[in-house]
Order: sequence, then structure tokens, then C-alpha cells
Amino acid sequence: MRLIDEVSPEKLKELYWNRKMSSPEIAKVYSSNPVYIRALLRKCEIKIRTKSEAKRLFYNINIPKKELKRLYLEKKISSTEIARKFKCSPHLVRNRIWEYKIPIRPLKEALALSNTPQYPRHDFSGNLEEKAYLIGFRQGDLYARQARSRTIEVFMSSTKKAQHELFRNLFLKYGHIWQRWTKAPDGTREISVCCYLNNTFKFLVAKKDLIESWILKNKKYFATFLAGYSDAEGSFCLCGGDAVFSIRSQDKNILHQIRAKLIELGILLRPPQIVRKEGTRDIRGTISNKNIWAIFMHRKNAILKLIDLINPYLKHADKQRRMKILTNNILERDKKYNRHQRSKWDKLYLKDSLKLCQVTAMRRP
Repeated sequence: MRLIDEVSPEKLKELYWNRKMSSPEIAKVYSSNPVYIRALLRKCEIKIRTKSEAKRLFYNINIPKKELKRLYLEKKISSTEIARKFKCSPHLVRNRIWEYKIPIRPLKEALALSNTPQYPRHDFSGNLEEKAYLIGFRQGDLYARQARSRTIEVFMSSTKKAQHELFRNLFLKYGHIWQRWTKAPDGTREISVCCYLNNTFKFLVAKKDLIESWILKNKKYFATFLAGYSDAEGSFCLCGGDAVFSIRSQDKNILHQIRAKLIELGILLRPPQIVRKEGTRDIRGTISNKNIWAIFMHRKNAILKLIDLINPYLKHADKQRRMKILTNNILERDKKYNRHQRSKWDKLYLKDSLKLCQVTAMRRP
């Protein structure tokens, strides 16, 4: 091995930093040893490359500053994914971010971006009928929140098997579903089901006491919304041998909008009314934090028209069965007592109801 103490520090720096030669390459030029070259660099107080820098030179990995800035800041891609793109280690990417003085993400944001879902998630179909149904169902039994930057969590708890099956049918094609037993406030056991979805389901996060205009303007979208809302909050029952449809919820404005739209479609029903006041307890001991409102439908022809409207979109197995019971009940009563609604009276009632709905809408804030 030849000693090269006569080489000037300027020459050594030129070879090492400007020409990007490695210590083994410099050693070959001077017929020396790489270990000796590195010792000489330290003696001349020339900064030694880090392992990642040396590896980058060895594999000729080039990550342009502009491209790295675009991927990291604009596209919000994690360092792991960027490293995969350039076929290098994440550590090398992070070092280059420091070298280029690119602002580092907060830890919370970085963890969210680096979190890879355990199970695949699929984008929402984009079908507006399905969207209207899900929004209606969300207004009732479904809870939704932005769990992480790329994750929408939807979940519900119920003791009814049909409700769990409905949840699975709605979301299983979009993500993995978890379920577990929980204990209700009254001591009964119920099943909680949960599904993690991607951000194409962001429309489920906001919950407003309002039906969006694009749903109200289209009869089919309104029917699917009402089917979803009825699957969550509606009830088809026999009361004293008579068919009754009802919806109970805290959504005062939505119930008024539903009634106005149904009357517009020729389906008659009374205005919403308070059935339980704020602060009172139900039979399970749960205290209501708001007034509970309800709409009731007793008229036979109105119930049959409602069933015709939402039957193609109703998905809850128990409510589909109850709906058939109500239909048979009405048909049998009409046949038995030979009762028919008077069309003239219906037209006058419908006309007055439409006027009343318009006045109520103007008064309501």
C-alpha cells in the first residue's frame, strides 16, 4: 500500500465531493487502501458521507428535489411509498427530505398516511339511488365519523339480527366488518358492528336535520332516501286491528320535509307531533336529550301508496315482512267491509294539505 500524504486536501475534496468518487475508487487511483483513504479524509477534516449517501451513490439513486417536494407535500405520499417508487430505503428518502429542507409532517399526520389498511377497501359505487338510501339510513340508526385522515368509520349497535344483516349487506362489498358483543344501559346484550371505509364515503359523516335538495327534487331519490330512513326509524304495525305506519325521531325538519313531499305525491298524512319531551325517560330508562317527533299514517289508501313508493328500495327483512302484513290487512278489510275512499273528498283534503304545508314551510326557520 502506497502512502499518499503528499496529496493536498483540496485535491482529495475535489475527488470525493465534486466528482462523487467513493473511497474505494480513490484508493484505486492511488493504489492505496479504502480504509486509509477514509482516515486521510478525517485527517484533512473532510466531511464523510453517511451510509445512506454512500448507498445512494453506489446504486446511483437520484431523487430530484422538485419531484420529492411534489410527492411528499402535494400528493401527501409517505416516505415508505416514495422509497418504493425510487427503489431505495425509507431512511434514504427521509435523509433527502432533511437535506432539501422540506417541511416535515406532524407525527399525527405522518402516522395516518403510513397506516396501511389490514383489509382492502373499495370506492363507493357512485350510484345516486344507493347514496340517497345510505344518507337516509345514516340519519337514523347509523353512526359515521372521520376516524383517520383516510378512514371513515361506520358503526351501529342493535339486538336485532335483521339489522345486523342489513348492515352487512350495505357495507361488506366496500370493506371488512367487525362485530362484538356490548352491554346496553338497561343490561341487555347487543351486537355492535363496525366497518372502515375510504374517503369516498365522506358524504356519510355530516348529519343534518335536513334533506338535501337533489334528493327532494327527484321522486326516485326521495323514495330511496325514505326507504333508508324507514329501515332505520320507521315502523309498520297493526294497532287495534288497523294498519299504521309511523316514524319517530329527533329530526323535526326532516319529518316536516317528508310530510310535505308525500302530500305533493298524493299521499296524505297528519303533521309531525311531539310524542316524548326533552328530558323524559323511555321504557328502557334512556333520557332523551331532545324532543322526540313522530309522523303517523292511518289512512288505508295513503299506506298503500307509501308501500308502492318505497317497496322497491326497502331492504330491512323484518320491515319487508311487516309491510306485507299491512298490505294484506288493508285489502282484506276493504273486501270485507266493501269500503272505498271518496276521490272528491281526497282531492279537497289534498288541496288543503298542500296549502298548509306551504304555510308551515314559510313559518319554519
